[in-house]
Amino acid sequence: MAYFRSHFSQILRGGRTPICALLPSVVLLSSIPHACLAQTESPSWYVSAGGGLSLPEGTEKSSLQHSWDNFGAGIGFNPCPALSKRFFIHVNFLFDELDVQQQALNQAKTLNPTNIGILEASKAQAKFYSTTLEPTYRFPAGDRVNVYLFAGFGWFRRSVEFTEENSGQGALLQPGGPAVFGSGGNSGAYDAGGGFDVRPFRGRLKLYWECRYLHGLAVNHETTLLLPVSAGIRW
Repeated sequence: MAYFRSHFSQILRGGRTPICALLPSVVLLSSIPHACLAQTESPSWYVSAGGGLSLPEGTEKSSLQHSWDNFGAGIGFNPCPALSKRFFIHVNFLFDELDVQQQALNQAKTLNPTNIGILEASKAQAKFYSTTLEPTYRFPAGDRVNVYLFAGFGWFRRSVEFTEENSGQGALLQPGGPAVFGSGGNSGAYDAGGGFDVRPFRGRLKLYWECRYLHGLAVNHETTLLLPVSAGIRW
């Protein structure tokens, strides 16, 4: 104990460890809002899951069909309820599956006459995966209704899978038809949108509806998805 008292005294006197060495930690701690540090309860949070309609837009609008095969899930939390009860950080995962239109499949065969896999394909599907970090602003529109707006950035993957329906391998081995060719790529993406949720009963359970715009970057810069109808539950 005598050693620690002596060492601490030297710190205060500017001995072996100058007092200025402690300044970065002091500045860092002071930058954190004192109101957040004083919170004793867990910050507000929620989880959500749902699905809806996906519409291809832009360049791929004429190549892909709209689809109801989409699934979204997310989790959100309020980093500092004492400063703002309306600002949330939301992490969202989204999966979409859209069928390729027949004329687009025929065009792919025409443009790739030496690719045996594409020539044998009788069907193709495009699949999209994304995970985005979305700052979200929520505000009340009634006793049981909240409206929210969001925009974010994250990871995006697009893949196209060509399959052969009549492979002769039997339903046991290939119940959905074997894949004969596939391509895909990863990139960044940004999204934006808004919606509202309604609490029909007392408690945490809510029903939500939202619209989302998702656009890929880099190798996926021609991919744009519009989700005008997404609904689900939030708790």
